[in-house]
Amino acid sequence: MAVTLETDNGTISPTRAVLSGVGTLLLSYWLVTLPVLFVSRLLYKRYASPLRKYPGPWLASCSRLWKVLSTASTHTHHDHIALHKKYGPVVRIAPDEVSVASPEAARVLLSAGKRFYKTGFYGVFPPPENPDIFTEVREDVHAQKKKVANVPYGMAAMQQLSPFINDTIEVLIRKLDGLASGNQGMNDFSKGPVVDLGNWLHWFAFDVLGEVAFSRSFGFLEEGRDVDNAIKTIDDSQRYNGIVGQVPFLDHFLRRNPLRKLIPALNTKNALITRMALEELGRRKPFDKESEGKWRGGDGRQDLLASLIKGHLKDPERFSEGDVFAVAHGAIFAGSDSTASTMQSFFWQVLADKRVYAALTDEFDTAVKEGRIPPTGNISWNEAQTLPYFQSCLKEAMRVRPAVGLNITRLVPPEGAELDGHFFPGGVTIAANGWVLHRDRAVFGSDADVYRPERWLEDPEEAKRMERYMFQFGGGSHLCIGRNLALLEINKVIPRLLRDYRFELVHPGRELQAHATFFVVQEGLEVYIAKKM
Repeated sequence: MAVTLETDNGTISPTRAVLSGVGTLLLSYWLVTLPVLFVSRLLYKRYASPLRKYPGPWLASCSRLWKVLSTASTHTHHDHIALHKKYGPVVRIAPDEVSVASPEAARVLLSAGKRFYKTGFYGVFPPPENPDIFTEVREDVHAQKKKVANVPYGMAAMQQLSPFINDTIEVLIRKLDGLASGNQGMNDFSKGPVVDLGNWLHWFAFDVLGEVAFSRSFGFLEEGRDVDNAIKTIDDSQRYNGIVGQVPFLDHFLRRNPLRKLIPALNTKNALITRMALEELGRRKPFDKESEGKWRGGDGRQDLLASLIKGHLKDPERFSEGDVFAVAHGAIFAGSDSTASTMQSFFWQVLADKRVYAALTDEFDTAVKEGRIPPTGNISWNEAQTLPYFQSCLKEAMRVRPAVGLNITRLVPPEGAELDGHFFPGGVTIAANGWVLHRDRAVFGSDADVYRPERWLEDPEEAKRMERYMFQFGGGSHLCIGRNLALLEINKVIPRLLRDYRFELVHPGRELQAHATFFVVQEGLEVYIAKKM
């Protein structure tokens, strides 16, 4: 026989009576209840988590707020270096996330077949409805897209586009000649105009990508400015991606909110890069095997977009028209800031050390005398490979100041996994930061914090070992697809500049400003410049 209680409104069960009483009590004392529940949840995350044994900031153990604040500061790369120096090789940076400092652990994390899949962080990057190779989190789909895109991004295909990189270099040289004309042949050119070399390198990187991807320049070099605020738009987008990517569900209330479409100013199709990509797709339609994606009114060159359209025509089911747009569009977003940042790092590191700059200058002078590189005109990829000290300076710049400042993140597979002697349960997020990994003393030496190009020349076997643990382009099955293009343009433009000009930092004692949104955006590379005789 069921037990009931009499009330003014009839009879109810004791269980319902208790729940009703508790509910009434909670409503009556909500000012106390909510904080108690909140604090209880925080304490549970901190002390009941399987990650509780790993040290880290107190706030990080019970909230993702530490990561949000660190990312918003744009100094998260420095924050992670400091964390690992203070706490050790494994640091808890969120309730369900740890950062690892071991390069070997990072290699496992990025290896094919290990089933460490991308986190929700990558889903925040646009376009969400048609992810590109970087943002695609489905491993099988990622592999399909990369298989198609690998062909046009191969070094052989990229070298066929060298003439268009050369054309852009000539525009840059013409502009720099104008800025350096008053200093030609001078031994002391510090009285000349101040040149923001970082800006010119950034504009160069954009214009090269326009030529390579769409057979048309964006016009940054010719105008000597950020056309249509395209660079600022990308930097703002990367800043949003980095911050909101720490709490991905917020994206559904912000950028993915359908109400945004009602506000024209927030329409991303108005951005220069997106607009140009859509225009190029439009004027190459209809896609057919006769045109192979080339612009019918153009010069017939096989640019990146044409190669991607060709891949789409071969397998439209696996590589859709949307994939063509996403990969071409993503090439501009990913390739511009990252390549510019690498070149800016190179020049700042080299010019900040007079010994290194003198040795580099000697190598170029000797190479010209020996006929390894031409005395005038552009320098080829193969010719640049005959400059060992230049190559070591470039590698060292990518080691000390990698272009990506935020963490790469992966999920531990459901059954759990061991990394560098630590077992992590399934679902935990593992993070690794290139600025931390590249300072591992066991791999790079006791002076790993120091820019010293000679480390790459001292022992060939040791250099190969260090190369295994370089993550400036990611690693494993997720090695950056634009790596060949970035290295090609860097190996063509920097040697040309070093051979033809002399540079001097305006503020030699001042650190280059570096802000990590996703890529490391750098400011303040101001130089005096003189044309060599």
